[in-house]
Amino acid sequence: MKKKIWIPIAVAVLLAVLLVPLPQSAYDDGGTREYTALTYKIVAWNRLYSDGVYDKTRIYFGSDRNLSVEALWEKEIDRVPHNFFATVLEINGDSVTVSPLEGEEEQNSSDKISFSKKGLENIGADVGSVVEITYTGGIMESYPAQITATGWRTAENLRKSKYSGTELDENNAEKWQGETVGEFVITKIHSDCFFAVPAYVGEYSIRLNGVLSDEWCIGDGVICAFENAYYDEKNNLVQADLVSIEEVEIDNEGVLVFKPVIYLYPEKKTEVSVKLSLHGAFTCTYPRYDNGWTVTAFPDGTLIDSMGKTYNYLYWEGETDARYDLSEGFCVRGEDTAAFLEGALKKLGLTRREANEFIVYWLPLMENNPYNIISFQRDVYTDAAALSVTPQPDTLLRVFMAWQGTDAYIELPEQELTAPERSGFTVVEWGGAEVPEGAQG
Repeated sequence: MKKKIWIPIAVAVLLAVLLVPLPQSAYDDGGTREYTALTYKIVAWNRLYSDGVYDKTRIYFGSDRNLSVEALWEKEIDRVPHNFFATVLEINGDSVTVSPLEGEEEQNSSDKISFSKKGLENIGADVGSVVEITYTGGIMESYPAQITATGWRTAENLRKSKYSGTELDENNAEKWQGETVGEFVITKIHSDCFFAVPAYVGEYSIRLNGVLSDEWCIGDGVICAFENAYYDEKNNLVQADLVSIEEVEIDNEGVLVFKPVIYLYPEKKTEVSVKLSLHGAFTCTYPRYDNGWTVTAFPDGTLIDSMGKTYNYLYWEGETDARYDLSEGFCVRGEDTAAFLEGALKKLGLTRREANEFIVYWLPLMENNPYNIISFQRDVYTDAAALSVTPQPDTLLRVFMAWQGTDAYIELPEQELTAPERSGFTVVEWGGAEVPEGAQG
């Protein structure tokens, strides 16, 4: 009998050795992390490349399991997305031919590039439109050259293109008298104007007519004098003519809100509309946020968009001027962060799957700090990023963690962590922000 008892124990140990991945290395290519088991390897890619950051998690089996991360990167290149801006030359059925803008690397391959828009979003592009194209793989040597496009959108922040949006109706707008001065953060730049948002107080955006030199970039803090200003109250938009611009240091630095994801769990197949009113600006959304998201949601959380594409959740990142409150919460050793988050997220109502995705994202940024100050935000966050869901959910959980690394333990009043019972149509959101010193309330 004793021998029989040891058999399942031995099997369990063997399976653990074969199947459980152990952390091996973290790389300075942007934050890629490697985990290996005897039968496979996991690489959590977070690698910087010419068009941004490649952020995917891949599992490698067989001979690939023994390859170095650099060797795996060579095999991964065909999956890496690339972006370029181009002018549409021709649309013939599903075939689109474009000309890369001056300065784009793709122009070195060909002055004309074609791709199929079959399966891509209908963005209403016409001949002459300036678009941003995403593709994977290489550029095929033909004429026109050929690429495999995975997405495209109307270009917004192009210095080489004039603004082609709707002009503000001055007849139905309030005119501001005289010359006005304000401090702003630049959000979009065109060849003939730029857009900005107030650096401190105000929920409007402003379009300033005038040419910016190359020294100015998106995200710069500026003090602008402007005239001939009109305010469209309905759309919270100001349009004016630029008089002067100077650099200014913005004291209340915006905080980047990382990876809020929204899960939808209806009781039956349901078309759901989701909108966010953000006090700030989106830096990334997926699927693309076009005045909101509309998807078909299923009870297991699966989401399908109008193009038939499937998603696990709605994703966004953005920059906001919210001043997060770290006056209460928890001070946790870096090495204890995983265990703390497991317990805290359970109290806050996340399922094991949701908590796992939260921890996998945040833990690599926190576990090597001596300590982390952690505070789960309530009104400060929900006021800065108001969420509207139609139909209205029966249960809404919004878990948002503001945190800051610290070298020493800090005594804090502890937060009480609770959550309502999940019932009916349930919507869950989690996200977080690393708060720089001086940016908290």
